[in-house]
Amino acid sequence: MSKIVIISVIIGIVIIGGIIGYQLDRTTWKKSTTEEYYEASFKQQISHVVYPDNPQFLGPLQINKDKYVLGENVFVSFKNLMPSDKGEVNFYIPNGKRYLTINFDGENGPTHKEYFRPMLVMGKAICDKEQLIGEWRIVFVGLEEYELNFEVLNEILPLNEEYYKGCEVQQMPRHPSMDPTIGP
Repeated sequence: MSKIVIISVIIGIVIIGGIIGYQLDRTTWKKSTTEEYYEASFKQQISHVVYPDNPQFLGPLQINKDKYVLGENVFVSFKNLMPSDKGEVNFYIPNGKRYLTINFDGENGPTHKEYFRPMLVMGKAICDKEQLIGEWRIVFVGLEEYELNFEVLNEILPLNEEYYKGCEVQQMPRHPSMDPTIGP
C-alpha cells in the first residue's frame, strides 16, 4: 500500500511541475526578431518584436524602456511636478547632437506626458539610420551632470523599414509634438 501512495505522490509532483513549467514558458517574455516576424506563418505565434517595458527614471522624468527598436515610440512622462518646476530636457543621439527638446511646467499640473519616435529627419542632417543607433542621452538643461541613457538598437519594427532608407523617401507621419528640434 505504501508503494502505491509513494508512486501516486511522485506522479502528482511530476504533473504539477509540468503544469507550472508550461505556465512559466507561456508567460515569459520572448522577443522575436523582425526576420522571425516575417518568416512566421499564421500557425506560429510571434509574441513580441519589441523589448518589454523597463521604466527608467531621472528625477521627475520617466521613459518607458531602456531598449528600443527603430520605429518604436519613446514615451516620456514627468510626474509629481511642483508648480515651481519648469524647464527643458534635451535628448541627444549617439554622436552628441541634440535631437529633441521637451519643455515642462509644473504650473500646468503635476504630470506631463509626451512621446516621440527616433526617425530620420529631412533637412536636419539625420539621413542615415546608423546615426540613430546606439546609446542616447537625456539631460535636464542646467543639470548636465545628471543624465539618463537608453539604447536604440539596429533592428527595425516590422512594416517600418521604408522609413529608414534615407531622407529621399517619404517620412513617417508624426504628431506635431514628435517633431525633433535638432541642434548643436
